[in-house]
Amino acid sequence: MRVAGIALGLIFLFACWGGPPQLRAADEANKNKKSDAPQAEQKDDAKSGEAEQEEADPYQLPEKATVKQLLDFMKSVQARRTQIKTQAEAIAFQTRGQAALRVAGEKIEQIATDDDKKLPGYTDAVAFNLVLRASASRDNSPGEVKELAADIKNAIVANEAAPPQQPFFMFSATKFLLAAATQLGVMLEYNRHPELHDLAAEVYRELGTPLAASKDAEAAKTGEKMIGAARRLDLPGKPFELTGTEMDGSKFDWAKYRGKVVLVDFWATWCRPCLIALPDLKRSYQLFHDLGFEVVGISMDRDRNALEQFMARENFPWVILSDGDFDANPLATQYGIFGIPNVILVDKEGKVVSTAAQGPELDRLLTKLLGEPKPPETEKPDSDAPKDQSGAGK
Repeated sequence: MRVAGIALGLIFLFACWGGPPQLRAADEANKNKKSDAPQAEQKDDAKSGEAEQEEADPYQLPEKATVKQLLDFMKSVQARRTQIKTQAEAIAFQTRGQAALRVAGEKIEQIATDDDKKLPGYTDAVAFNLVLRASASRDNSPGEVKELAADIKNAIVANEAAPPQQPFFMFSATKFLLAAATQLGVMLEYNRHPELHDLAAEVYRELGTPLAASKDAEAAKTGEKMIGAARRLDLPGKPFELTGTEMDGSKFDWAKYRGKVVLVDFWATWCRPCLIALPDLKRSYQLFHDLGFEVVGISMDRDRNALEQFMARENFPWVILSDGDFDANPLATQYGIFGIPNVILVDKEGKVVSTAAQGPELDRLLTKLLGEPKPPETEKPDSDAPKDQSGAGK
């Protein structure tokens, strides 16, 4: 699953940055240099390392810190991301830095007085802590998830009522709250625990509603998409409407597909999981097409030329609708598409059967809806080929 949207860059901005390949290459080069260096130079390096160890630990929380000191500490930790030069520093930031930010944020909420809550950065710290809580919520109980959703919703409402402020950290409280809300919804939607997955539509709707009413354009757009995601997850058993523009510029006619079983596939040429799934989808199309199976692809591509070239190379047997990427495509908002590939299977009557029909599950449902497919024909031997004159088999 390739995810796009706000959760995307922010959620793991501080937690999962592992350092670029050139840093790893530089580290290896440095190791080789040290192993070849004269013994005296290696001693100098050792002394330098000892001096670095004596420096203050940037991820050590100050003892008996006030809320103001903890806020400054969080700001300094986040700022270190732009100062990372080696893979070791990146790993330290990813592990110890994340833990320090989480502990500091929790401590701030525990000890803050009414006066502390007026300090610059307090709202930002609370919002950032919600991002960390959402990113670590995969194994939470349903009760814990609902509590977290309520905390995010309360923070969204409070942030909307407060006058705008300059961001205290690298991003504003609004962006952190968007990241927390979408992260929690996406985590629930793709969770393998049924009791958590079933909460996805409820959480999308609960958090999307106050966001959709925001004065902030980005927040409002995200809220609309979250409400769309709830709408999509509630689709099974309901009629499905599809509009869009075909590659030749003509208006798509959904009525032509009535009486067919249709897989609506949200995808993009830049999405590796989509490309990995493509051969299986083509195989299913070949097996079940004669029985009444169709596919309609909804491209999330921004680069029209790349899409056209890919389609020509792959010789697509089904129609593709192209109305822009995640941000521009109306269908991506209407059905809350936060990640691709994303599919919706519709029966002959135009009602949704499944929002998760991929791979073997798709074939199972197609067999149920259309019957067993005929086995693919094997190549017949060439009648013009020379016959075996060896006498073998006689």
